This record gives sequence, C-alpha cells and structure tokens, in this order.
Amino acid sequence: MPRLSIVVALALSIIVPTHVFAADVLGYVDMQKVLEESKLGKRLQDQLREKFEPRGQEMAAEEQEIRKLQQSLERDAPLMSADQVSKQEADVQKRIETFQKKANAIQEEIMKVQQTKSREIIGPARDSITAVAKKKKIGMVVEPGMTGLLYIDETLDLTPEVIKHLDANTK
Repeated sequence: MPRLSIVVALALSIIVPTHVFAADVLGYVDMQKVLEESKLGKRLQDQLREKFEPRGQEMAAEEQEIRKLQQSLERDAPLMSADQVSKQEADVQKRIETFQKKANAIQEEIMKVQQTKSREIIGPARDSITAVAKKKKIGMVVEPGMTGLLYIDETLDLTPEVIKHLDANTK
C-alpha cells in the first residue's frame, strides 16, 4: 500500500504542478479594453475613422435622400397617376438596392481593414501580456469573455498594467 501512495503522489506531482494552487497564478486581460484604451489601439481606431468616416457621412446623406423620396411618394401618390406612382416606386427601389450593395461593400471593406489593423495590435499586446505575467509570476492569463468562465475576481485584472506596458513599448 505505501508503494501505491508513493506512485500516486509522484503522478500527481507530475500531472498537477504545485504552483497551480498558488493564489497569484491566474490573471486576466480584457482585450477589448486594451484595443480601446491603449495608445496603439486609439491610433488604429483613428486611422479607421479617418478612412471610413467620410464614406459613412456620404451613406447617411444617401439614406436621408431615399427617405425623403419615400415620404414624398407617400404624400403625393394620391395625386399621381398609377404609371407615375409605379415609375417612382421603381426608382426608389432601385436606389435602395444600389444603396444596400454599396453599404454591404463598405461593411466588408471595414471588416477586412479592422482585421488587418487588429493584427497590428495583437502581437504587441501579447508581448505586453507576457511581460506583465512574467514580472508578476503569473502562470496563466485568460480573457474574461471566455466561454465557460462564469466568475473571476477583479483583483486578478492585469488590463491596466498591460495597457501601460503596451503604451510604453509601442510608438
């Protein structure tokens, strides 16, 4: 029997390292917050805004124009002939379809650019997470939005330190 308990103890010491049970072995980082609050994240957001805001304003103006046409058609339809109504309805529908195609194309482009820009911050953010974790001797860092993670103590939040490290080590 003592031999069995030695084997079990040895197996447990290999399978479950004792440092896993230490209180400061786990930390978490809110990556969304890092993306939004770090200098690099803000700069990348500004680049996206600069590139796509004019198009957004243009699309908003087009949407407003389509709404005006629809309202005008609703208001004036009783005074118009059936042919005039159907012609204007077709024109409005064509503008809506064109608008939707353009909006979808812009949305796809925004998503591609966001993915590219997010790659520019993920590498440096990971480096900062690793540096902070090593400095604090943390064995595991998770993201609070992980599936299955139901509770996490706020004292384990490394996000402010990661943002500070990222800001200090990026342009």
